[in-house]
Amino acid sequence: MADEHRYNALGCAGNDAVHTPNLDRLAGEGVRFAKTYCQAPLCQPSRASMITGRYAHQTGLTWNRMDMNPEWPTLMKSLQSAGYQTAVIGKTHFAGGAKLDTPRDLNSIADFTRSFGIDHLFEEYDRVVHGRPGVKTPYTDFLRSKNLLDAYVAQLPGHAPPGVDPRSVYTRGTIAAVPQELTQTAFLGDHAVDWLNNYKAEQPFFLWVSFVDPHPPMIDDATWAARYKDARIKAGPVVMPDLPDNAYGRYMKEWIRTTGTAEFTPERAAEMARHYYGMTSLVDQKIGDILGALRARGWDKNTWIIYLSDHGEMLGDHKMVFKNVFYKGSVRVPNIVRPPGGTKPRTSDALVQSIDVTSTMLDIAGAELKGAQGQSLMPLIKDSGSGSDHYQDSSTDSSAKGREVVYSELAGHQNKGNFFVMAATQRYRYLYDKENDIACELFDLEKDPDELHNLVNEPGSAGIRNDMHKDYVKPFMVS
Repeated sequence: MADEHRYNALGCAGNDAVHTPNLDRLAGEGVRFAKTYCQAPLCQPSRASMITGRYAHQTGLTWNRMDMNPEWPTLMKSLQSAGYQTAVIGKTHFAGGAKLDTPRDLNSIADFTRSFGIDHLFEEYDRVVHGRPGVKTPYTDFLRSKNLLDAYVAQLPGHAPPGVDPRSVYTRGTIAAVPQELTQTAFLGDHAVDWLNNYKAEQPFFLWVSFVDPHPPMIDDATWAARYKDARIKAGPVVMPDLPDNAYGRYMKEWIRTTGTAEFTPERAAEMARHYYGMTSLVDQKIGDILGALRARGWDKNTWIIYLSDHGEMLGDHKMVFKNVFYKGSVRVPNIVRPPGGTKPRTSDALVQSIDVTSTMLDIAGAELKGAQGQSLMPLIKDSGSGSDHYQDSSTDSSAKGREVVYSELAGHQNKGNFFVMAATQRYRYLYDKENDIACELFDLEKDPDELHNLVNEPGSAGIRNDMHKDYVKPFMVS
């Protein structure tokens, strides 16, 4: 898993500007679900849904800056009950409030994180956390031992040099002060390889490798930065949306103002993407090392390998960066499922949700999770049986049945002012602000794949808008 990996920032998704050979190989041995929506386009709410199999309004975690509840039934606890050893290496983000803010030594909250059902924990955090004075994590300790911590911290948010807009530190793109082999991505990937090389238990294992990149700030290593320095990158629709003067419009305008991207140009978006792709390619490189460790032990023959992200990255589309909105760059994620031993590749256009991946893992393990709302993807992955001989043999499958509708939710900024509920079918995406009773967006994804023409207030679209609300949003809000 990577943090903030955009759905189409993959070679196998048709993006010839980004170099992701290992993920492309994974897709070449499995099924890539091209239309996967996260349950919330923000780190903590999305991760809460992924570990519980429930929607954001059911977990109650609808914005960052909250601590998750260790009493929740979780995927990891269910796998433990099914006889699995569980391990997490990298970012969990289970702590988001006082537990994360109070201690300087973040190793002190390890017991809290383990209580979600984790036998082996090697936890890390994003760069914003690393930039706080005196913070200690495994990675900051590692850099301190190499006399590189000060150089690393000097590039982080909160440490902008005089005269530089602090907001631009996230998006302008910087070459890392540490060499590639000492980056956090390499640090986590190498630890995952070591864990696999040293695993001796007879139990089956569940290993969740959770990279922090390509989450902003955009800081890529020198090697990949050189690879993308002159790359030709086509930016998305860097066009300001037409925003109404209501609570929804004010939310969107404030988000653009806060991130400082109102003046973004296609050239500026492309430059940001070069560094974002550099970070993505290093994640792919370390995934290659992890897959190599599996092959070296012969475990690629009996291990399910799944790749996904918690949410996407706008990357300048609609003059926006980061996430927190429901455009496809933010709300859709990569999703690759590779069965043991691999199978002939297939791309599915079925509508899928992140919590369906949770249910798929439970299905694979023969485990149950109380309250889970996902639908296993196994019927979409195979015809029948459990061996690779039974997997479907078509290169593209746009007709396979998925969900009729998928959902995503999020509270307004800092958990106040709005509560957004999105429903998307194969053709339409509708967004409703429950807090303010506003129909916010309606896009015809078939005619307008770039989501440039909001039809929500057009008289000719009133029937579709009302049907989307009546048939999908209203029943969902009371579920």
